[in-house]
Amino acid sequence: MSEVITLMAAVVAVVGSIISLFISTKLAKHKERRQLLWTKELERFFSLEEQAGELVEFAGGYRPLPDDRSRLATELDSLADSAGRFARYPEVRQAIRDLHNKVGRALETKQSGNSYMEARAELGPAYQKLLSACDEVLQRERAANA
Repeated sequence: MSEVITLMAAVVAVVGSIISLFISTKLAKHKERRQLLWTKELERFFSLEEQAGELVEFAGGYRPLPDDRSRLATELDSLADSAGRFARYPEVRQAIRDLHNKVGRALETKQSGNSYMEARAELGPAYQKLLSACDEVLQRERAANA
């Protein structure tokens, strides 16, 4: 009789161990997948912020426009396309649209040779709006001097 009880306890322990292993493996896979997806999402946001910052600097900076503007046009088109890639985040999408509009207008004014100070002044707030929208999604706190 005691052998049967010992055998039953061993079987219960084995079954419990197998179930525990199965559950912990499943949870670990789920967690790893979530972390991988979040890492990819972070990379997308950082890439967007870098691209937007470069365009704002180019449009608002003092450098003259290059003779071959194909790379600049490609970057500007890419920024516009980003609005679709970030469509799941409405505030980010709208901030991208607004920034694209402001950068495009600033570049157009700069190209025409007119004073682009007014268009340039709009770039900073539009860029900050994009950064704030990204920070909101990423749950990141902004530095006090940013």
